[in-house]
Amino acid sequence: MKKVILNNDLLSLPCEAVSLEEGAQIATTLIASLPEDAVGIAANQIGIQKRVCLIAAPKPVVLINPKIVRAQGSTKFVEGCLSFPDDSVVTERFTSLTVIADNHEQPLNFSEENLLECVCVQHEIDHLNGITMFDRQYKK
Repeated sequence: MKKVILNNDLLSLPCEAVSLEEGAQIATTLIASLPEDAVGIAANQIGIQKRVCLIAAPKPVVLINPKIVRAQGSTKFVEGCLSFPDDSVVTERFTSLTVIADNHEQPLNFSEENLLECVCVQHEIDHLNGITMFDRQYKK
């Protein structure tokens, strides 16, 4: 179990692609490191600059080298983050996504049927791209 990095410059750096084997090892570490009340975590949040994240809203889904290939719809959402535990921001997020990842043979679809999961996927992939929730903050 690794400790979550708090408000660190590493979170603003894009992560490197990873092999399936290394990604699976990192996923094990992510699962062990995810706090019980959290819904997602990215590898760079525990100091590993690789493109692996875990979504746990409602069931655990590991994404290795994920990429959003389709996005549509829009909603405002109040987001928090393990790396910024005392902050929350309103973001504007997509309500429907299709994601490809090296560890899934078929594209994965996320929608407003489980909006928390859909937003979480976007939040964690953003982390892998060096983007934090503050970069997505909704500005009127």
